[in-house]
Amino acid sequence: MKKLFTLFIAFTLFSCNDGDFDIPAFEFTDTINSCGEYLLYKTNSENTEAIMLSLTNTQLGETAGEKTHSISTSLKVTYRIFDEKIGTDYFCQEIPPATPIVLKELDAVEGDIIITTIEIKKDGVVTGYKYEISISNLLFLDNDERIYFETFYFGAYPN
Repeated sequence: MKKLFTLFIAFTLFSCNDGDFDIPAFEFTDTINSCGEYLLYKTNSENTEAIMLSLTNTQLGETAGEKTHSISTSLKVTYRIFDEKIGTDYFCQEIPPATPIVLKELDAVEGDIIITTIEIKKDGVVTGYKYEISISNLLFLDNDERIYFETFYFGAYPN
């Protein structure tokens, strides 16, 4: 019995530990917020996680239809986790505030941004545009972990 107890204690003390394995939730509200015309972002319901889409002036066009753009240095998708709730003006400040602190930031390394431009018409006259945005084959790398979405629906803008 002593040997079994000793063996049990040895297994308990030397058991495998995978360490901290935090899987980001990637659950955001339906509302797309913007700062200027080319920074679009969504937050989770607690405003402690955000996903941002940085565009240039050529992606949100005025021609109806679908266009695909590859993620690059000028077209970025970034995911952030904050230590506390962010304010509504967090992304629109020239100098980011000291708080909340960014606990984790991941830039997408792969993916295709698909933007469908839809004309908004009133009495047969185009009065504006709506954009349906999704990202296919979205890949983030977090050290040795891969966070992959075959299709990530970013949302409709403006809402």
